[in-house]
Amino acid sequence: MAERRKPGAIRDAILSAFEGPANRNAELTVADIRERVSAKLGEDVPSSSVRSYLNINTPGQFIRTGRGTYRLVRR
Repeated sequence: MAERRKPGAIRDAILSAFEGPANRNAELTVADIRERVSAKLGEDVPSSSVRSYLNINTPGQFIRTGRGTYRLVRR
């Protein structure tokens, strides 16, 4: 049986997808975010997990800039 991820692992990986100077105000697609999250966690992450976190935290932590495209809100 596969190991469960630690609580907050997906959240932390999603937030890290928006880190760095090149991504400071980046608009990323769900596919881009999922790819970065999977690379960070070293395992395939379902796009539904990424979409779920983004939807729950929009508006607030994220702004939906287009269909399937998000930007992190800087505070």
